[in-house]
Amino acid sequence: MSAPGGGGDGPPHEAAAPAPAEVRAAGALYGLAAVMGIAELGFATNIPLLPLYLKEQLGASAALVGIVVATFAGIETVCKTLWGGVADRIGRRPVVVGGLLVSSLAPLLMSVLRVPLLFVPLRLVDGTGSAAVWPSIAASIADRTRRVRRAAAMGTLNMFFLSGLALGPSLGLYVAGALRDYRAGFYVASALLLSAAALASRVLGVRAAGSESRGDAGLRGGAERYGALVRSVAASPRFGAMLAVAFLQTFGIGLLAPILPIYAHEVVGLSDQALGLVFLGIVLAVAAASIPGGRLADRMGKPRIVAWGMGMASAGMWLLPLAGRGNFVVLGAAAAMLGASYALSAPAWLALVSEAAPAAATATVMGVSETAQGAGFVVGPALGGLLYDRFGPHAPFVGSAVLLTVGAALAVSVVRWRPGRPQTVR
Repeated sequence: MSAPGGGGDGPPHEAAAPAPAEVRAAGALYGLAAVMGIAELGFATNIPLLPLYLKEQLGASAALVGIVVATFAGIETVCKTLWGGVADRIGRRPVVVGGLLVSSLAPLLMSVLRVPLLFVPLRLVDGTGSAAVWPSIAASIADRTRRVRRAAAMGTLNMFFLSGLALGPSLGLYVAGALRDYRAGFYVASALLLSAAALASRVLGVRAAGSESRGDAGLRGGAERYGALVRSVAASPRFGAMLAVAFLQTFGIGLLAPILPIYAHEVVGLSDQALGLVFLGIVLAVAAASIPGGRLADRMGKPRIVAWGMGMASAGMWLLPLAGRGNFVVLGAAAAMLGASYALSAPAWLALVSEAAPAAATATVMGVSETAQGAGFVVGPALGGLLYDRFGPHAPFVGSAVLLTVGAALAVSVVRWRPGRPQTVR
């Protein structure tokens, strides 16, 4: 391929300069991923602060703290599909910016409320705003990237998201500790969410020329065409199976959410500080590996990488119950397998979901997939604690391993592939 304006006669060793459209597309990709990263940093800043503030400053019961936390997760799960549909109809920018502005007000209200029960409706509003972000950002990245590079683009999104998730709790605790006031952490969270809204307003106003841009298709197609497309996706057995895979995977991981710190103390013998460092190290390592994982999926085939990654997650989860007290070798091997599986499969899976979406309903389909995943996190923690109490500390891990194995088997059937042939979701 010749360089623009070069006529193809230049020396063969001279690389063509990137086209302006490609440069703009790359800038938009990193801008969108940065919006997600900054937003998640803001949301994650509140993760440790809110329970501590409610319990220690306002005297809330542990049960009420649990309800407040679950309220956010529940409403966010439900509203992701709703906001995805709205974004397909009216555009990505007003949905993302509006959601972030709403969520940026929540930490400020947290700092002035003195009645713990009022945090329940506040988290309903906060979760509704948060739900607007991911489907629209993921769909916007799909709009601006070709399929042959889609997994790498989703890997970039995942890297920024995980970095914000990993660093947010530490940032919140550091600010609150340094200023001896939990409310200082809330102010930082609000400022981060406002910054994300400002960046989203700018980035989502730019359309990369020459990309597979699809964000306005819903507006052009009208309500009738949009509705028909959504119904066709909902009626697809293949897409239904993909949603089942998403639910099973997060259901399995969700089983461990309430018991992992307890298991780390009572069975493995890790201190709070060691557990925090392990979590931070794993998440940042997975974040760093997300872009290479996405590139590998684009090169080797997304379905193949999804099958490998989910199979690795299943194997790692079966290995975890073998990590008894002080058996850090087994624990490290299992953690490495689980981290590598996520770095490999998550970008490829997001790309496959976006490719399953018709042109006018990308954000809707991404939102439906995220709702299925979120439902697993809502159901899993309650059952995980019950299994731990009734059947012992290893029971949630065995249950998780079973669910991940079933999910991996279903994923292989959904995205089956044959060497040497084009690899697509059939």
